[in-house]
Amino acid sequence: MVGSPAMSRRRIVLVAVVVLLLAVVGLVLDTLADAGAFRTLAPHGFEQCTKVAGFTGAEDLVFDASTGLAFISSNDFRAMEAGAPKPGVIFSWDVAAKGAPKPVPHDLQALHPHGLGLFVRDGLKRLFVVNHPTRTSSTVELFDVLDGPTLKHVRTVEAPEFVSLNDVAPVGPEQFYVTIDAGTRAGTFGRVVETFARMPWSGLGFFDGTKASVAVSGLRYANGVAVSRDGATVFVSETTGRRLLAFSRDAATGALTERAALMTQAGLDNISIGDDGALFIGAHPKMLEFLGHAKDPAHHSPSQVLRATYTNGAFELGDVALDDGALLSGSSVAVPLGSGRTLIGSVFEPHVLDCQLR
Repeated sequence: MVGSPAMSRRRIVLVAVVVLLLAVVGLVLDTLADAGAFRTLAPHGFEQCTKVAGFTGAEDLVFDASTGLAFISSNDFRAMEAGAPKPGVIFSWDVAAKGAPKPVPHDLQALHPHGLGLFVRDGLKRLFVVNHPTRTSSTVELFDVLDGPTLKHVRTVEAPEFVSLNDVAPVGPEQFYVTIDAGTRAGTFGRVVETFARMPWSGLGFFDGTKASVAVSGLRYANGVAVSRDGATVFVSETTGRRLLAFSRDAATGALTERAALMTQAGLDNISIGDDGALFIGAHPKMLEFLGHAKDPAHHSPSQVLRATYTNGAFELGDVALDDGALLSGSSVAVPLGSGRTLIGSVFEPHVLDCQLR
């Protein structure tokens, strides 16, 4: 006996609902797996660390080997997200003297720093700073580093292409690459969709001293950027994409060509380059825990330091250190100071770690 048309329609609807539910469950499980929710972590490598206090979030660091000073980007991102931003600070810290970190005077009216880049050549020393004048805007500020140290503002770079900036890597006195970590603005529903659906809407920007452009598109939360010592290779990290990328660079035009991509288990943050050319990367092995930490300082988010080498067009990646978040939550940067000594910062914590890593 053939069923009635009404029964057939009900079966079709039921099948459609089941398929939809299975698709949603699959998407949720895939998102949890990508975010590291099911990973088992074994802390190691943070046994020889001391805390250096005095910051409200030390999201990025750069080291000036000629003076022994680390420059530290400090900004209260929780206050900014809450709509009550507090003035940000660039600190300097003498890595040999190990005294108290010192705020660096500057002449910019509104500074809410994020990523940093240091350019040193022919007597010129210039600090590049990703700045968020408001929660939904981004600029790159250029400062000359003078004795003291003090910062003298040189220029502001902003462009329609630079929607949501994160980290900056200079390649000249006024030329730089900058990560555009999202294609949608903060505070919009599109940003939520982009982040949790891991949409490839971010990219890498380039400023040639005159005009801005998008050098690389189709990335998933482009976060850290660094340029090799010889200027021939640009490295980029993805957070939700969990990839480390290498691009060969045309020095004349700034154009980039992808050469290598390495999938990782963690969400990658800032990249620093050691004297031997190795890449040190602050990472988030459990990204959903990081989101919890962003809302609640008492909620720990594991921290990880990765070390990568790039030779013959391929990466090799090693796990240097991992903490469950009790010592430092949400590591965003690891800067090698030499002989295994490494300075590690995070997005929200009130301190950085001065570690002797093996």
